[in-house]
Amino acid sequence: MSSIYFESNSNLTVTGRGRRVTAASSAESPIAPLATPGLVLGLILLGLGVAGLPRLGDWVGNYGSVLVVLAYLLYTAAAVSLALWGAFTVWSLHRR
Repeated sequence: MSSIYFESNSNLTVTGRGRRVTAASSAESPIAPLATPGLVLGLILLGLGVAGLPRLGDWVGNYGSVLVVLAYLLYTAAAVSLALWGAFTVWSLHRR
């Protein structure tokens, strides 16, 4: 049987609670300049999703309800997350 050897070090905490990790704000992110185009693109995608609502009935008849609803929900979730990221990042850039 092999044993695992741990070297003791009294300077380190077991749980790591002594360290404080700070996250960079979204305004300091290297992709922050893409926030405005991301917001515009997210809003355009949301508008196209709303414009596609009347066609959902035809697509359900052709392809099945599970596939169409899943695809529409994934598309809408991606558009909403892009629009929200863009909005929050633009807001934090202009807040400074």
